[in-house]
Amino acid sequence: MPKSTKTIETGEAPAGHIQSLEKGLRILDEIISAPAPVKLAEIIKRFDMDKASAFRFLQTLEYRGFLRKNAETKEYEVGGRLYYWASQLRQKTRIIDAYHGQLERLANLTQQTAHLGLLVNDRVLLADFAHSNSIVSIQHSIGGVEPIHASAAAKAIVAFLPKDRRERMVEANEFIKFTDRTITTRAELMMDLEMCRERGYAVDAGESYGGLHCVARPVFDAQGEPVASVGISTVTALVGSDSDHFRRITSALELIAGEISRDLAD
Repeated sequence: MPKSTKTIETGEAPAGHIQSLEKGLRILDEIISAPAPVKLAEIIKRFDMDKASAFRFLQTLEYRGFLRKNAETKEYEVGGRLYYWASQLRQKTRIIDAYHGQLERLANLTQQTAHLGLLVNDRVLLADFAHSNSIVSIQHSIGGVEPIHASAAAKAIVAFLPKDRRERMVEANEFIKFTDRTITTRAELMMDLEMCRERGYAVDAGESYGGLHCVARPVFDAQGEPVASVGISTVTALVGSDSDHFRRITSALELIAGEISRDLAD
């Protein structure tokens, strides 16, 4: 039987978003993801734009260094500015490269989708994931910012931060209600984070997406501070009534998070 995947969409764009900026970023993403340099005509067709508008977007991205145009072929590819950003982020993202294998092991141990959260400048990003061989698999979108009040990947990190930083992030958080189970107040979140610290892991039981269940544990650096989290995502029906299955998941998380933390401490 082929494996079915569930893709999580973020829904409607938030109020106040800038449509022109969104389109420019989508064009940039298209060129980054393309297997070969892209022509103006391809952008026109892909985004259903007129030639003048498409050219202005590409020209602006080229001017800022995000794209490079081949003078002979008139094709566009990734520019030097993005490679500079990548080099600046390399230190922060080395965990992604170094520990993808452990993430795959976690997926195999739990037979659920495993994911990696990464703390970057007071935000938790979904940085990597690995599928299992299970029939049901959750499809994540890499690079998304995880809401600290509704995401196990984020709560597992924030709960173990030094008190002043933890409180600063909670105060700055926007308590958007995603489902009926979403935490919507500072007091509720602080209580939930305290429970995370006591048990050693965080839970998102349908708080960000109805019917989905996530569990995550923090990963600590050599100074004992949380820099990432590893977790699993599954459908609630698979863990909600099976306590033994849930314990196997938390045990696997403890094993993998511990291995990565010890390696970072060396």
